[in-house]
Amino acid sequence: MSKFRSIAFCMACMIWGGTGAQAEVHDIDQLIDLSALTPEEVYRFSPDYLWIEPGDSVRFLNSTGNHTVTSLEGMWPEGAGLVDIEHKPKAEVLLEIPGIYGFRCKVHGRHGMYALVVVGSPESNIDQISYDKVSGVGRVIFERLFAKMQEDMARR
Repeated sequence: MSKFRSIAFCMACMIWGGTGAQAEVHDIDQLIDLSALTPEEVYRFSPDYLWIEPGDSVRFLNSTGNHTVTSLEGMWPEGAGLVDIEHKPKAEVLLEIPGIYGFRCKVHGRHGMYALVVVGSPESNIDQISYDKVSGVGRVIFERLFAKMQEDMARR
């Protein structure tokens, strides 16, 4: 292939194939930290907050034993498939619909095991956020997580 054809082919690939960023996979681990100083730090997702792009995935690690990952009613974009992970050392969830996604461990939610993932922009469901299904300690966790989200929104 001539140099001209090679250059033309590469340019066509860039135009038709897109030059956007590749989708990413973000890990969230489920931890039991017996050396934690407060009860809500014993059972936790790490990290418990992410802001990602539509089309990215979250890979939940260590949903074994009593750990689970479940969609949190009242913190889920309309049209997004629900999540219910149990007994899997690794499970990947593709998040394509922009909005706020709340996660909890069914067993350890009462201890504050919650996570918040913002996909693209929180505007799609920010006005519908409900704490009805969140424990008292969970409300404290989400106040902290939503404060992080507000800081991120101000920077974007």
